[in-house]
Amino acid sequence: AAARVLLLVLKTLPVVARNYWESLPRQRDRDLVERLVSRSFTPLLLQSGAAAAQRLLKASADRLPDIEARVALRGRRVVLLLTRDEVKTELCIQVPEAFPLKIPSADLPEKMPAIPIKKVRNWMIQGRQVFAGRKEPMGIARVVLMLARSFALFFDGVEDCPICYNLVHMTTQTIPRKACPTCKHMFHNECLYQWFKSSAKTTCPLCNQPFS
Repeated sequence: AAARVLLLVLKTLPVVARNYWESLPRQRDRDLVERLVSRSFTPLLLQSGAAAAQRLLKASADRLPDIEARVALRGRRVVLLLTRDEVKTELCIQVPEAFPLKIPSADLPEKMPAIPIKKVRNWMIQGRQVFAGRKEPMGIARVVLMLARSFALFFDGVEDCPICYNLVHMTTQTIPRKACPTCKHMFHNECLYQWFKSSAKTTCPLCNQPFS
């Protein structure tokens, strides 16, 4: 029963579990918990996360037009295989032994045909930020879908939000829809709100003209 409860906490409240582990005052206790999670729970969570990612991709097929997307599990690497016409690539999530106590990393591919590497780097940085997030649990499946949607949106001609430099908003999963009436650049509504709030202005971050 205790094992089932711990598995449920690790799966549904990974940030809570991570915070608890990090707050343990004795290194010996942290090492004990880390070994337990690595041996008994990380393999289950890894398989569950990869399967959930595949299901989410299938359920979101209408948001990935002209894209073939599937997930492969290679050791502790969750690999997102993407194809559009003749363009094929792989994006990898490296899962640590003590996941979710330790945070996965989204690795930059060696080659990314047809897409500027700077854009891909921003996608992978966003993936790492999602995994490290403290506000809400976001698992492997969520990051996989964000990467697949970014790939699809790039080929649809959607431009990055000039504030966060990404296509898919990290929290709301929306795309840039709010256009500046002057320079016509598109922004995430959420990014603009934060810009207006932090700058105490209602002007475009790029052209400095007022939003109507």
